[in-house]
Amino acid sequence: MANKKRPRRGSLAYKPHKRAKRNYASLDNVKNFGKPGALGFAGYKAGMTRVLRIEDKEDSEFKGQEVADAVTLIECPPLKPYGVRFYTDTVEGEKVFTDFLTGDHDKRLERKIDLPNETKDLEDAEEFLDEISDIKLLVHTQPYLTTIGKKKPEAFELPVGGSGVEDKFEYVKDKIGEEIYLSEIFEDGEFLDVIGITKGKGFEGPVKRHGVSVLPRKTQKISRKAGNLGPWHPDHTSWKVPQAGQMGNARRTEFNKRLLKIDDDTEEVNPDGGIKKYGEIRNEYMIVKGSVPGPAKRLIMMRSAIKKENYPSNPKITHIDK
Repeated sequence: MANKKRPRRGSLAYKPHKRAKRNYASLDNVKNFGKPGALGFAGYKAGMTRVLRIEDKEDSEFKGQEVADAVTLIECPPLKPYGVRFYTDTVEGEKVFTDFLTGDHDKRLERKIDLPNETKDLEDAEEFLDEISDIKLLVHTQPYLTTIGKKKPEAFELPVGGSGVEDKFEYVKDKIGEEIYLSEIFEDGEFLDVIGITKGKGFEGPVKRHGVSVLPRKTQKISRKAGNLGPWHPDHTSWKVPQAGQMGNARRTEFNKRLLKIDDDTEEVNPDGGIKKYGEIRNEYMIVKGSVPGPAKRLIMMRSAIKKENYPSNPKITHIDK
């Protein structure tokens, strides 16, 4: 019989294994394409379903035929900017220079952050643009536009693209007081990187957490443990030894997920009674091929793929299961 092998569970690339600081990730390490605009978006994971589409991959033996794909539905209500953050280069690296917050913000944002009583005029920022190295938008989500039953928004920095600081500044000036929609950022058929917080499993033993074998009955008193914690010398336990501890609820990035469709026709995806464990989709949504990290209702971050540039043609979806 062939010797079956598999990669070790609990990759050593992620240490220490501990809970994420918050239940949604930040957008960083984005790819600037040189044109003014936001470089990412965020949406709520609704669930998974199946679609039928025409295969358009050139080297596929099923090219031109109808194939079935498991997909994830992500509802993306518009993001609302509430300020601008300026960065400057220092000896210790890039640091925050100043923030400009708009006075016309949603009252529900006060549930999330402390807002100052006084606001600054963004026009005054033109005086020190020569000292600025980067500009980011401060945005918040609008979960109250969905059916997930949440009122408190999430707030985060949204990276901005452009050929220079002046391009970025002109873009953020236009977006203050406006809403940013999903269809402005991404296009059907392109590849995305999705960033999310995985499902939390709590405190688990080494068998489930790392996949070690259960020991035979006569070896030791405890069978669901690592057989050996290490040598006598050096007299300490290596961090590589699989042991019990926190499992899941960690930030993970999945690369090169294909965006099959962006649409606002909610009747195509809403079954009778709504999506299980989520509810009805009421805003723009995206259909992403494959799975994404996290449970339903969790906020998922998306950015354009940083490792892949060759986008296939626009996908042709023929059927969506409800």
